[in-house]
Amino acid sequence: METEKKFIRIGKISKAKGLKGHINAFVDPDFVWRLKKVDVLYLNLKENKIPYFVDKYEMSDSGHSLFLLEGIDDRTKAEALHGKEIFTEESNLKKANKYDSLEYLIGYKVIDEYLGALGIVNEVYDTPSTHAMIQINFRDKQVMIPLVEEYNLNINNRNKTITLLMPDGMLDL
Repeated sequence: METEKKFIRIGKISKAKGLKGHINAFVDPDFVWRLKKVDVLYLNLKENKIPYFVDKYEMSDSGHSLFLLEGIDDRTKAEALHGKEIFTEESNLKKANKYDSLEYLIGYKVIDEYLGALGIVNEVYDTPSTHAMIQINFRDKQVMIPLVEEYNLNINNRNKTITLLMPDGMLDL
């Protein structure tokens, strides 16, 4: 009995590049490092996942990618794939580790070395272009705190606490 393949959406084709069928695509950065290999991509065409074998590819950590797919050998064929969603088989992804994403910090208690308990992390913003930020409720307002070493950051996973030394006035912003 053959098990049904489970597909995960990992990105989207953006546009054709050049005359030989290359395509630019964006692969979600959360999946770039998890891809074991990129031998085949599945594109969503007419509600079906159609396999396209990958001849060549380049992929940056930010997710910006360039693919050359088997059978797509000119600009017209590449342009026909514009906007198509890209999928891979779940079995082609490395397992995600709990600590690979900062989402695990939600619910952690934030403690300032001088002020004491500040609040509980209720949101995490982890952007590749800047440092991560956590959001807490402090004195009935939402406060964003950057997770940077300059604040003597200490994350204790056992106690579920984040201890830091905030600069003067940071919580007043």
